[in-house]
Amino acid sequence: MANAGDIVAVLSSDGRFIDVGRACLRVLGTPPEALLGTPVLERVHPDDREEAVRRLARCGHGESVEDGGPFLCRVRHAAGGWRHMETTAFNRPDDPKVRGIVIHARDVTDRVEAEQRLRASEALYQTLARSAPVGIFQTDRDGGIVFANPRFAAIAGLSPDALHGHGWRDMLHPDDRVRLEADWAEAVASGQPVLLNVRFRGADGAATFALCQGSPLSGADGQVQGWVGTLTDMTEYVRTVDALLMAEARTNAIVDAAADAIVTMDGEGIVHSFNPAAEAMFGIPAADMLWSRIDRLIPDIGSLLQDGGLAVYQPGGLPHGAGAVREAVAVRGGDGDRFPIEVSVSAVETGGRRVFTGIIRDITARKRSERDLIAAKEAAESADRAKSTFLQVMSHELRTPLNAVIGFAQVIEMRLLGAGEVDRYIDYAGSIRQSGEHLLAIIDDILDITTIEAGGLRLNESIVDPSDLVGEALNLVAIQAGKRGVPISIDLEDGLPMLFGDALRLRQVLVNLLSNAVKFSNPGEAALVRARRGDGGGVELSVADTGIGIAAEDLPKAMTPFAQVDQSMARRYEGMGLGLSISKRLVEAHGGTLRIESAPGQGTTVTVALPPNRRVVDA
Repeated sequence: MANAGDIVAVLSSDGRFIDVGRACLRVLGTPPEALLGTPVLERVHPDDREEAVRRLARCGHGESVEDGGPFLCRVRHAAGGWRHMETTAFNRPDDPKVRGIVIHARDVTDRVEAEQRLRASEALYQTLARSAPVGIFQTDRDGGIVFANPRFAAIAGLSPDALHGHGWRDMLHPDDRVRLEADWAEAVASGQPVLLNVRFRGADGAATFALCQGSPLSGADGQVQGWVGTLTDMTEYVRTVDALLMAEARTNAIVDAAADAIVTMDGEGIVHSFNPAAEAMFGIPAADMLWSRIDRLIPDIGSLLQDGGLAVYQPGGLPHGAGAVREAVAVRGGDGDRFPIEVSVSAVETGGRRVFTGIIRDITARKRSERDLIAAKEAAESADRAKSTFLQVMSHELRTPLNAVIGFAQVIEMRLLGAGEVDRYIDYAGSIRQSGEHLLAIIDDILDITTIEAGGLRLNESIVDPSDLVGEALNLVAIQAGKRGVPISIDLEDGLPMLFGDALRLRQVLVNLLSNAVKFSNPGEAALVRARRGDGGGVELSVADTGIGIAAEDLPKAMTPFAQVDQSMARRYEGMGLGLSISKRLVEAHGGTLRIESAPGQGTTVTVALPPNRRVVDA
């Protein structure tokens, strides 16, 4: 007993120490002599004393070997702790060397504590496995389930009892089974971790998407013995991704099909998306605009939004300027052509970053329509003013000769001057004739301008001599020039070519121009009619006077039908204001141009330029 490694002691029949081995000091920290005569139960943990008493009692009844096997109890250490001892008791009352109960005690504290730690670890693992939000499993080499937590069963759609073995494979979607078997076999062969996307089909036919991650368990020989891993339910993630992809596809389809340009950009104006309508509008591919600044296409984009540039949102504040429709000028990427646009910008802020979406519309057609509407309105107003002017002038121009006609006719009819005043009556008849001719000239001018405006003018073309044309026109205005005291000079270039045109209409043009020159010249001041070759081989006919002249801003008015520079009722010069307008249209009908050079107080020069194709080429 002195050299025993375990504690060996002899107890008396009443349970006191008779003899104790030296191992007592090493194991319990108590010298053997300190235990002699003391009850053994004083050293046993209170919770274990009842069983110790029972076992000692059985030994006292002569049982030499305990039926229950070794007794595990806790024995107090001298330092105050407890040691776990595995004890056996043999009763040897007849042995003269013993005469008592032999106790054999082995210190198993380390083993017991290791078992306790293992049980605690196992309990912790089981608790974690039961409460884990993912499935946890362990399989054998062939993939049969050895252990799986309840979450694994829920994801697979099976009861916990049905999980063990290969029953979980029956719940796999049919389309995934072959792939799973192949991937599993490859993982077993390579000994590498597995990462599989699988689907489980529930009783209702709905699919559960899961991600299976497993790591191999290798034996001492390095061969894969099984797998441990997790099974994560990815159904909500997959549905969310599908919904996002669907929403993105729907948004992209809307953006791509939109008739307006849609551009997204960041707070620095860097373009992140550029739809097909934007490509068509700006004439530049999306690839060339991505990650470029938007002010490349809209130079004044910064001035469109409040608070400076694109910063329409202030931190912690409300949006400013977002969503408002504003007009701007854009630049086409290819040719640099500038065109008007309408821009509406909205902004969102996520994670401290602002993203702006601009909807851009090309309003070139609308602006053109607006200009056309304004022009039409102005034309209508001008036409209304022209109508009023026409009626005003007509009332004056027609009433004056008609008053003369009626008045002189009444004098003749009533013989107010007596029967002997035949010469006076003849003069009155001449005045009636002149007034009638004046009225006829007015009506002819009105009919001419009406025919021209209606597109009914037809030229009766023949060969015309420019010199004869000038002479005939001078004869027709000679009387008017004589009455006004305005001489007319002639400047004809030698060898003028013959022209092909309507002699009556060309003569009418010259008569109108000469009549105006005589009318607006002061008595004693000469007018000039000139005919010469023009640039390019055509012929130019011009009439110049030194009369009152026309201001540059009044030239368009002088070319407008029924308009005169002096529109007042007390104007000095009579007339319908049709002469220049009719002449211009008659010249244009011959393919020529009529231009006016004039200045107030310096006279007027009107030039008719007939094109080279009006010249008759000598045979």
